[in-house]
Amino acid sequence: MKEDRRALLTAPLSAADFTLRLAFFALAPIGIVFAAELFPVRGALIDVGLALCVFVTGEAARRAAARYRALRFVMSQALVFESYYRERPPRPFLYYLFYPLLFPYWLANASARREFLMFRGYTAGSFLVLLVSLAVQYVVYWRPELSFRDFLGSVVLTLTVETVLVLSLLMPIATTVVWYHSSHRRQRLRALLAAGLLSAGVAFARIEARRDPIVSLATRERVRLRTKAASASAHRALLAAARAATTVTRRVGGLDGDGKIEGEPLDAAHEKLASFYKKDEAFAFDLWGTPRKKPKIVVLYFESQKKKPPIWVAVRSDGSEIQTLAELPAGATRAMKKAADGTNPLLPAWGTEAPRAKPSSEPAPRQSASASISR
Repeated sequence: MKEDRRALLTAPLSAADFTLRLAFFALAPIGIVFAAELFPVRGALIDVGLALCVFVTGEAARRAAARYRALRFVMSQALVFESYYRERPPRPFLYYLFYPLLFPYWLANASARREFLMFRGYTAGSFLVLLVSLAVQYVVYWRPELSFRDFLGSVVLTLTVETVLVLSLLMPIATTVVWYHSSHRRQRLRALLAAGLLSAGVAFARIEARRDPIVSLATRERVRLRTKAASASAHRALLAAARAATTVTRRVGGLDGDGKIEGEPLDAAHEKLASFYKKDEAFAFDLWGTPRKKPKIVVLYFESQKKKPPIWVAVRSDGSEIQTLAELPAGATRAMKKAADGTNPLLPAWGTEAPRAKPSSEPAPRQSASASISR
């Protein structure tokens, strides 16, 4: 009789728990995919994925690690993960769902603190990998125009976002896989993994369907910092890219209904931009032209965001440069998402190449391209 009553109580709770986990697996991968596109957090995804693989394979992974020192070095954090959950099962799902809100508890409680450090702590191996990857990022993506101080701000932001991602999304997923695998609930685990894969597939499909690639926030910040740090070189690259795109546009067209230019002209612009900007930074720039059939004006721009004005150059069909915002059609400023405060986003352009603006009711003429640069 007691067993029947216990079954009446636990069965609905188990079903409700599974439904909650299923809903989470259907939604969380979307957030993970977009977070991975906006921030360089793939290292955290790899770490958690490796830990789950080691947990599922169990003794086979331990034997391989014992046999090969290099493999043991790489898998050290994952082996700690496996040992922890072999000793004790995960806590209830709601605990991990609201984990970030329980911050005081999991720092004060020894067992909870150990679990937190297992997810966000660093072994000697993982810390060395982190240092090497940061050094590579700095040399490949930031040098020579940007300083280590510029890079440090991006590192702090990335590690913060990575921690939030792990605690709010990856932890509930990892502990669910561990719980269902260790309790031999394989059918439910398969259903959750299928929901997660479908959700991730939908997110990737939406990303692929976008006209413009998603450019990470770190890349966007590098564009602004690099443009400001070497404005003369930036101007030369932008102007050359706009002229190259204009030449190709006259030959092949490529305008969409809203005036955006894609295809070969955009490829030509990106190729020229790569002479100064890094490859991922070049993809942050777009093209706009008017009129649609035979564009007489082509604008190469990096769109504005949250009161940060756009960086842009514009050329006429003959390759001459447009130097004031007043000469641009209204559609160009809309395409660049001009800040809504109504101010002219043009700043004195490109450092030493441009003279200072003189007090006047009209914008002073300048010798080089006008572009708004975040300060």
